[in-house]
Amino acid sequence: MPPTQPTRRWTPGYRRLWSATATSAVGTGMTTAAIPLVAALRPDSEFLLGAVAAAGLLPGLLLSIPAGVAADRWDRRRIMIWADLVRAVAIAAAALVLATSTLPAVALAALAFVVGAGETLFITASQSTLPSLVADDALDEANGHLQAATDGGREFVGPPIGSWLFHLVKWAPFAGDAVTYAASAAILAGVPPTADAPASPSPASPSRASPAAPDGSAGHGDGIGPAWRFLRGHRTLAVLAGALVVLSMSGAAVLALLVLVVTERWGLDDAWFGVALTLVACGATLAGMLAGAVRRLLSARATMSLAVAVNAVSYLVIGAAGALAAIPALVAWGIAVTLGNITSVGIRQRAVPPALLGRVMGLFRAALGAGGVVGATLGGVLAGATTVGTVAVVAGAVQLPVAVVLLVALPHEPRRRSTARG
Repeated sequence: MPPTQPTRRWTPGYRRLWSATATSAVGTGMTTAAIPLVAALRPDSEFLLGAVAAAGLLPGLLLSIPAGVAADRWDRRRIMIWADLVRAVAIAAAALVLATSTLPAVALAALAFVVGAGETLFITASQSTLPSLVADDALDEANGHLQAATDGGREFVGPPIGSWLFHLVKWAPFAGDAVTYAASAAILAGVPPTADAPASPSPASPSRASPAAPDGSAGHGDGIGPAWRFLRGHRTLAVLAGALVVLSMSGAAVLALLVLVVTERWGLDDAWFGVALTLVACGATLAGMLAGAVRRLLSARATMSLAVAVNAVSYLVIGAAGALAAIPALVAWGIAVTLGNITSVGIRQRAVPPALLGRVMGLFRAALGAGGVVGATLGGVLAGATTVGTVAVVAGAVQLPVAVVLLVALPHEPRRRSTARG
C-alpha cells in the first residue's frame, strides 16, 4: 500500500494527531496538578516540590537532541505511540502504589522525569510529522490548532479535573491520565504512513558517511552533525535560532519571578498568582485558535516581528504598571509567545528537509531549554540586585531590538522545500 499524502486541508491523519494530542493533554494536565499535591503531603514538601519541578524540566535539556535524532531515524508515529505507552505504564504504576501506600520522594521525581521525557519525544516527533499530514498553506493553522488543544487540555481542562479527583481519591487522577495516554496511543495507531517517514537506517548507507549537502538533499547521516551544519549554513534558521534563544532567556526570567511580581510588586494575595497564569494561558489558547487567520493576513516576517514587539511591551507594562493595567498585558503575553512559537515552528517545517527535521527541531528545543535556564538564573540575580519589576522592564527592553532584527533579517514568506509533500 503506497504512503498516504494529504489531499485536503485536514487529512484523516491530522485529525487523529489532533485528537491524540488533545486527549493526552487533558491527562497531562491532571497529573500536572496531582504530582505537586502528592509532594505537598510530605513533611519535606518545599524541597521536594523544587526537586520534582526540576526533574520534569530536565528532559527538555537532556533529551531534545536525542529525541530529534530518533525522530529522523525511526518511524515518528511509533515514537509517539511508545512515548504514550511508556507514560501510561509509569502513571498507572504510580496509581497502583498510591492506592495502597504513598509514593517515595525518589519515585515522585522519577515519575516527573518520565512524563517530561515522553512529552519531549512526543512533541519532537509530532512537529516533524505534521508537514506530511497537511498542505503547505495550512501548516500554521494546523500548528495553531495543536497548540490550542495542548494548552486547553494542560491549562484549563486537566488541572481542575485532576485536583477534584485527587481530593476524592488520591490515585484517581493518575489512573485517569494513564487512560488518556493509552487512548492517545490507540488513536495514533490509525495515523497512516506518511510520505517522508524515516526509513530504517542501513549500516551500509552511503549517506551515513557523507557530509550534509548545503541544500539538505543528500548526505544527511544519522547523527546531529548534519543538522547542525544545515542550521548553521541556513541564514533564516540561524537568525531565528539566535532570536529565539534571547526570547527564551528574557521570557524565563519574567516567568520565574512572576509570583513575586504579583505578591510583592502588586501587593496581592498569592492566590492571584494562579489568576495571572490563567490570563496568560487564555491568551495562549486564543492565539492557537487564531494563528491560521493571522498568518493569512500577515507574512511570517511581519507576524514574528509583531509578536515579539507585543511581547516586549507586555513585559514593560508588567514591570512598570499596576495590577489592573497588567491584566491585558498578561493576556497579550500569552498571545504573543504562542503566536511567535507557532510561526517559528512553521518556518522550520518549511525550511528544513524531512530527513533532517527531527534533529533540527531537537537542536532548537535544546537551545531554548538552555536559554530558559540561563535566563531564569540571571533574572534571579538581577532581581536580588534591583527589583522584580526591573527584571521585567529589562526583559522587554531586550526584546524590542529582536523584533527589529526579525523584521529585517527574515524572508517575507518562507516556502516549503521541494523535498516535502504538501
